[in-house]
Amino acid sequence: MYLKYKNSSPIFLIIVLWFFISTAQSQNKKAIEVFEKGIKAFNEQRLERAALLMDEAIAIDSTYAEAYFKRGQFFDTFSQSQQALTYFRKAVLLSPNLPALVPAYQKLIQYHIQAGDYALTRSYLDHYILFLKPKSAAFKRVQRQLEICQNGEKAILNPLKISPEVLSDTVNKQREQYFPSLTADGETLLFTTLIGGNNEDLYITKLKNGRWIEPISVSPNINSLGNEGAGSISGDGRTLVFTGCNRMDGYGSCDLYISQKIGEVWEKPRNLGININSPYRERQPSLSTDGQTLYFISERVGGQGGDDVWSSILLTNGQWSKARNLGTIVNSQYDEASPFIHANGHTLFFASEGHEGIGGYDIFMSDSTAAGWQLPQNLGYPINTADNQVALVITADGKYAYYTKGFKNEGLSKLYRVVLPESLQQKIKAVNVLKGTVTDSKTQKPLKATIELFDLKTNKVMAKLNADNINGQYATTLPNDGEWGLYVSAEGCYYKSLSFDYSQKHEVTGLTLNIQLDPLTASNSGTLNNIYFETGKADLQEKSKTELNQLVLFLQANKTVKLEISGHTDDVGNDKQNLVLSQKRAQSVVNYLSVSGIAVTRVKAIGYGKSRPVAPNISDDNRRLNRRIEWRVM
Repeated sequence: MYLKYKNSSPIFLIIVLWFFISTAQSQNKKAIEVFEKGIKAFNEQRLERAALLMDEAIAIDSTYAEAYFKRGQFFDTFSQSQQALTYFRKAVLLSPNLPALVPAYQKLIQYHIQAGDYALTRSYLDHYILFLKPKSAAFKRVQRQLEICQNGEKAILNPLKISPEVLSDTVNKQREQYFPSLTADGETLLFTTLIGGNNEDLYITKLKNGRWIEPISVSPNINSLGNEGAGSISGDGRTLVFTGCNRMDGYGSCDLYISQKIGEVWEKPRNLGININSPYRERQPSLSTDGQTLYFISERVGGQGGDDVWSSILLTNGQWSKARNLGTIVNSQYDEASPFIHANGHTLFFASEGHEGIGGYDIFMSDSTAAGWQLPQNLGYPINTADNQVALVITADGKYAYYTKGFKNEGLSKLYRVVLPESLQQKIKAVNVLKGTVTDSKTQKPLKATIELFDLKTNKVMAKLNADNINGQYATTLPNDGEWGLYVSAEGCYYKSLSFDYSQKHEVTGLTLNIQLDPLTASNSGTLNNIYFETGKADLQEKSKTELNQLVLFLQANKTVKLEISGHTDDVGNDKQNLVLSQKRAQSVVNYLSVSGIAVTRVKAIGYGKSRPVAPNISDDNRRLNRRIEWRVM
């Protein structure tokens, strides 16, 4: 199963507790005599006789705390936990300060903290801690449990309003499915399924007309007779990282593997290598939307203790960098699990037994900033409860979360979806999803194009990806509060630039944009969509550099191409002045190209003023279209 349960005690350890020697607390000699006979009968494995004798001792002395305790241990030995707890409660109620009852306190604390009975747990902890040595491991564990109770009581007083909905039986068709992963558009769902009780495989389902269709095995090239679990799919749905265990090419018991999808076929997966995998277990990956950063769980040496979140970035040479621990802000001294990096690229969700939790694994979020990771925030109750919460993913628009909910008593786990409350949505910087296909404008055939997304304010590449060379499909994200330049290029074609001014955009939408690239012929022309000037001036703004640099690279790669760079204005102002302004602006572009090493014989500037509008000058939006710089092959 996907969670490991710790601190479970084998039956023989429980039986040993019967040999615990303590002073009988009853003042009734007859009760003590019967009690000791019960101990002797149990040691002789006359179990029914032992139980009857303990019941008799209690009947003789109804205040005999140790008899209640031993009777409870008898029930506990044979997994009759509810009966055992009833007797343990009676024992500690009768003699709260009796050292012999320490195991009873331990059982009661374990049960009630897992049940979320924080106030009752705290009352037991207050008594139990008195038996412990300060600074001991047990003392520190109790202090942690007291913190959990305090956190839990506070969280319950401020619950989130959520209404989880289980996904249809079409998706939840097996007894156990868990570890969901989504593409950026939220229309492809990958998850792990337990087949036959011991074989983990990866399954995938698509959203059609608002409903998830019948899941299918992700690929015979991925799933095998061994375990494939906890997969993560990239934003465009074309890269898959998953956990594979006990493989011949593994570095440890569980390693991370990667596969690329070409057209509709997943390639044979390959081990991610020694920079990521180790002799320890690596698992539960989360791949960033652009496929450039990988987060995962490892118990390797060099962490903060136990399972930690680690990361690696994809280098320009195609290799993954040496794994780096995310440090003490994210990783606690306890175990972490199931990291998920949101489509915005900087909000990390992960499960942890540490931080300000309310019991078991809780889901936390932390933002990566220029100053580093921020203090993790608990997502709150009832997203988190006293039980284990793991494997949560959130859609690019920040509105929905998909997660796993287990049913321990039934041996089930199902996938759920929940609408996130507004208070949580406001903490997540949502992003717009841009997707489509890239094709040749003449042949209509798909192109293996390179797509680069630039932040125009910083001139930094925010994402770089390739369209699928079989079907031409691509997908990327566009955050709000920014100006973005998108550049699409392919060998043998003129590149195309697109501009997205989302600096004032607040709503989050999906955008499908099919892009056609023109082959290198003598009759082509286009618009340089990311060239900017101050009103009435010809000086290039700093954010024009991304477009200008792309044009330089294009001309350097295609040395026979010669271009006319033309300037155009709207109809506002004096015609003669507009003509001069358009000429100066075109010349500014030519000057930049010349300084960048492009021969002046290959580029010519010309101004057309308002004479060649692309739209009627009847609105601000149309006038904005008419104020432009174009290129034309000479």
